[in-house]
Amino acid sequence: MLLKFYYQSYQRFLAKLEELQKEVLAKDQDLIRLKTFYDQAQEIFQNQILNVTLDELDCNAIPLVQSAETEIYKNLRLLGTELLFLGSSRQAGTTQQRLEKVQGIIERLINYANAIIEKLDTGFVDQDKK
Repeated sequence: MLLKFYYQSYQRFLAKLEELQKEVLAKDQDLIRLKTFYDQAQEIFQNQILNVTLDELDCNAIPLVQSAETEIYKNLRLLGTELLFLGSSRQAGTTQQRLEKVQGIIERLINYANAIIEKLDTGFVDQDKK
């Protein structure tokens, strides 16, 4: 049951990251919306994902998930910093560079979330066979 909540939390986290990515790729970015989506993704990660114990996972998956979560945590913090820099950039060239950095971080976060979801999918298949 806890594994299902964890899986759903990662799906919500991924959906929020994808919303953030769409906003970054939009022609006219709204910094307030970017910050709102970032705050929502961070809240899901910290309050729903990090608070779950990994006891129900296959013991072989735990190190992978813990490693990915560490990287997600670091990249979320980096993303927050880059969003602050983006908000303070005044020149078009600097803004474009910041947007590219933000996009790269979001892509990494999406890849990590997808990897964990895929691992959890495998866990659900294994549990259903039991």
